[in-house]
Amino acid sequence: MKILVVGPNSFIAKTFMNGLAPDSYTTLSVRDDGWKSFDYTTVDTIVYFAAIVHHPEITDEALHDKVNAEIPYEMAKLAKSQGLKKFIFISTMAVVGLGPKFGCVNTIDRKTPSTPVTLYGRSKKKGEDLLKSIDGLCVQLVRLPNVYGKDCPGTFYHRIEQLATFKFLPVYSTNYKFSLISVDNVAKALRKLLTIDKSDVYCPQDYPIISITDRVRNLAKTNGIEQKQFAFFAPCIWLANKMLPKKFTDNLFGGYYIDPADYPVLTD
Repeated sequence: MKILVVGPNSFIAKTFMNGLAPDSYTTLSVRDDGWKSFDYTTVDTIVYFAAIVHHPEITDEALHDKVNAEIPYEMAKLAKSQGLKKFIFISTMAVVGLGPKFGCVNTIDRKTPSTPVTLYGRSKKKGEDLLKSIDGLCVQLVRLPNVYGKDCPGTFYHRIEQLATFKFLPVYSTNYKFSLISVDNVAKALRKLLTIDKSDVYCPQDYPIISITDRVRNLAKTNGIEQKQFAFFAPCIWLANKMLPKKFTDNLFGGYYIDPADYPVLTD
């Protein structure tokens, strides 16, 4: 099998490629129109990482649609005409449009509708829909939850690392399961998908699935800190939720659970 990695400069793509034999893949950028003249007869599978993400300053919807939807669609059609067998599209749980919420667990399963609310989520959903319309090509849509790991560009997990330095942490509850995935587990899941020839939506995640507060405690223990978490300040936390940024309190004191009964974790 010969793999084409599109968008090789992303931190997820770099981790994925590190686990492959050097002669098993080649790379391609979509920063110019070189993809239009690429010889796709030389590859069996495309893994499309290229995306506009973590750039809130980019508000051009047309640009999001071009990179996250139109180019992968046109590339997949062109490559299929040259014999491509499989197209793996790195998508996001943002296509669902349902995030964590303070004091409860939002569960995502096959029945959960897709109602994206961000430019990123909407453009990725367009990309998914376009790719699914291509007959005769194995299309695997990989919806990732928050990804963490070395050189991760997001701030979400860095906040968890900061909280893990505290000896004491007030909590609202410790049983709100929260789906995340390490960059190493993303690479593991993608390598598993290379052996699966079924078009579908896949939602890999870390397993077991634990709450953010439990994750903070475990990380603190790894750092040599026996963190004490206490819930008797729960009324104060409830009040703080009314004043602090919702993104902070929702992530720390809410749940976001991708049901593994509907979406196998692919990392166990």
